[in-house]
Amino acid sequence: MNNRPFILKGNITINSNKEYIIGTVIINQKVDEDKSKYVLVLDKEHKDLFEKGYEGYIFTNWLPDNCKEIDYVTELFGIETLINYDVIEFNDDYVKVLYRDDSTDNFIQVTNQCNSNCIMCPDAEEVRNTRQKISINRLLRIIDCIPNDTEHICITGGEPGMIKYDLIKVLKKCKDCLPETQFLLLSNGRIFSDHDFTEEFVKNIPYNIRIGIPLYSDIAKEHDAITQATGSFEQTITGLNNLLKHNLDIEIRVVVMKKNYQKLSSISNFICNNLNKVNHVNFMALEMTGSAYKNKENVWVNFNESTIDLYNASTTLIKEGIDVNLYNFPICKIDKRLYSLAQMSISDYKVRYLDKCNNCIVKEKCGGFFPSTMNIQNSEEEKCTN
Repeated sequence: MNNRPFILKGNITINSNKEYIIGTVIINQKVDEDKSKYVLVLDKEHKDLFEKGYEGYIFTNWLPDNCKEIDYVTELFGIETLINYDVIEFNDDYVKVLYRDDSTDNFIQVTNQCNSNCIMCPDAEEVRNTRQKISINRLLRIIDCIPNDTEHICITGGEPGMIKYDLIKVLKKCKDCLPETQFLLLSNGRIFSDHDFTEEFVKNIPYNIRIGIPLYSDIAKEHDAITQATGSFEQTITGLNNLLKHNLDIEIRVVVMKKNYQKLSSISNFICNNLNKVNHVNFMALEMTGSAYKNKENVWVNFNESTIDLYNASTTLIKEGIDVNLYNFPICKIDKRLYSLAQMSISDYKVRYLDKCNNCIVKEKCGGFFPSTMNIQNSEEEKCTN
């Protein structure tokens, strides 16, 4: 999986004025259904399968006589990394892989913008502030092209709530096209403080959806200092309560950092006392890129420093019947009593291991490190305990 790039270079010829050229990959075989949903990949041995009507074409070592009416790519470097039912997009300079059919880490990014400015965000502030208009029709087209047997899709941003009612259109499309898929919507929860929006949202969401919302403190001033957005705590709590009224599957995400790791138990107690309908709480280790790296003196906490606080907070929640998971923590950096909570949560193309991890007896159960985290963690001083 790690050797499947998201960007492929080639000689791209676009003969249409379409806003986007997005299709599902089909390699050296015919499609009997609507061809306009597919990008046909043909090598020279299968050129007899060429026919008009596909969204686009990728030709390997040959070219049809008349290509003036089709959008096509030749000499695509890395073509061997594409597989059937990937979803790709033609751009002027490259082919972008939007969905990988053999991955469980697929996502749909609905916007790059956010109404918070969290000090530990793995994206840079410049990225979040660049106004990038993502067409709603393009998003709906991507969903149309994703195979209906896909297991899991994450809807993310930026902050998805920034596109407001277009988000509901995206989720309704997911509900209609992918009825068996498990969805995770990642949001800061502030949009759900709008009661009318929440009511419309609930009517249109897929049946199998979980909503992941972060909470960084049990105190408004501290939470708002981390998000750098005044009033964000109040909006998030109101939003959570509006969603919980509908008995939705809610997951609270607590990013563990220097500013809150000693208060994890207080956050857990707050959740138990004020948000007790929440089903899941995930404690998240940092990804030290973007704003997190820029603010590393204020956010980075060594894994070993948070071990006791993480254990106490986790057990508080577990005693109340709340499901707890630990995301992005190497298994050797947590209390052994919490090993069963550690998840392999880092996306497959990002996960890394130290050389000494090869001798670890629980490596197959360990989620490893982010590359950025591994660069900061002093692995020479902190010895693996397994």
